[in-house]
Amino acid sequence: MTNADIAREAREITSATRVGLVFNMGLAAMKFIVGLIVGSLALVADGVNSLSDIITDFAVIIGARLGAKPADRDHPFGHGKIETLVAGIVDAGVIGVGALIVWTALKALIQHSDGPTHGLPVIIASAITMGCKEWLFHRTHKVADRCRSAALKGKAWDHRSDVAVSTVVLVGGAGVMLGWEHADAVAGLVVGSVVLIVGLKLVYEIFVELTEGTAGEKTEEQINSILCAIPEVRGWHNLRTRRIGRELLMDIHILLDANLTIDEAHNIVRSIEATLSKELEWPVNPMIHIDPDNAEIRAKRMAMGDKTLK
Repeated sequence: MTNADIAREAREITSATRVGLVFNMGLAAMKFIVGLIVGSLALVADGVNSLSDIITDFAVIIGARLGAKPADRDHPFGHGKIETLVAGIVDAGVIGVGALIVWTALKALIQHSDGPTHGLPVIIASAITMGCKEWLFHRTHKVADRCRSAALKGKAWDHRSDVAVSTVVLVGGAGVMLGWEHADAVAGLVVGSVVLIVGLKLVYEIFVELTEGTAGEKTEEQINSILCAIPEVRGWHNLRTRRIGRELLMDIHILLDANLTIDEAHNIVRSIEATLSKELEWPVNPMIHIDPDNAEIRAKRMAMGDKTLK
């Protein structure tokens, strides 16, 4: 991936996040105002959720800009980990908000706090939020996939979790209209639980990346499929993958005809690199080691149960 590509994707990530930021500001204001007027714990909690979204929006924008800095002497693999760290901050914020909402809802249930005075305003505010957030999810997720941004992917699923949250708040408002006094507090408890679970899932994904976990079984299966389709590659082994921000790093040993010239082997490797870049969903930075396909190495690989040999 070139520096120009990284800069372009950073602009796309920033643009998508700014749109979400504007919506989150408007939705947070609406939820707080309506929630405080009618006394809805669930809607105010949802407003706190939107407030955390605003904070994490700024974090994603900053992370995208810093992560787009080109590689330098001190960071020869680029600054992609900065974006990963920002994604971790975003997801930790989601967990904190979820825990706060759960605690507040449990306290309201235990203390038998009064619920909202009117359910209809809660239903209307929740319905507006659901429509906005579902649209933001699809728009943000599309950009996240195209730019392979973990931070923006986290924001996309945050939007989707907000749809579920607002659905629960809406149901709570309907319960209030039907006379169930604890409907709002129960809705708040479910809202917090959903937010907490989503945050934990996203933090786990960040943990895997920061601890040099693999790019995943799906990606490694794609790599195997690509190599199977290249006739010059007679086998491969020692495949290792990991991610740095939006880039995939991979090491692999391949077996080539021992009688090839250096130029011929080099051209095959360049062709493999081009194919990997074209077929994989992540920008790939491959390190390919060539082993000669001779009797000694083939026997050794067969003894080790290498099933890639052709």
